[in-house]
Amino acid sequence: MPGLTPESAPSPKPGAWAAALSLALAWAWWWAPPVWAQDEEVVLQKYLAHLYLGDPLETVRRIYPPTRDWPSYREPKGGVNRIKIQRVSAKHFPDEVDIMWVGMRGDRVVEIQLIYGADYTSETTPESLAKELALVYGEPKMSETDKFYWTDGERVLRVFYAQVPVLRGKRKVAEMRTSLQLMTADLVRRKGE
Repeated sequence: MPGLTPESAPSPKPGAWAAALSLALAWAWWWAPPVWAQDEEVVLQKYLAHLYLGDPLETVRRIYPPTRDWPSYREPKGGVNRIKIQRVSAKHFPDEVDIMWVGMRGDRVVEIQLIYGADYTSETTPESLAKELALVYGEPKMSETDKFYWTDGERVLRVFYAQVPVLRGKRKVAEMRTSLQLMTADLVRRKGE
């Protein structure tokens, strides 16, 4: 318009800019949700309980010095040697964890599983632990075997109940304990889970 200069232009009412900005943000949200709300590829850490996937057995022994021999067995499906480390069989051990399984293929760690104690399990169920991890990795998927999981194509992180044999009086019974497991993705495919 002729004669209209920036100095003579009508100034917007107070709050008009805020309303316009709110409307623009709402419009942007509808068309393009923020990055944290999109279905983006998850990138999982390859680190759990001071161990990295790919660490050699000597690193496991250095971090958790054995006080006695660790029992192990070879899984027929995955071709993995699973080593059982308990609080009583290592000089150092993660808090609130009763049992740690370390899966080795050759001389490299391909799986780390933490099975928490009864006190921790009574306070933190797999569902509540999955909710905490969802803050970092987004909403988990649910497997057919009731395991919460996240995957990035190379690694899988799972949360579930693990059965642990315990003595009650003179009877051996199975207790359900909260468990957190990190493994290479090819291991899950080999096991067919």
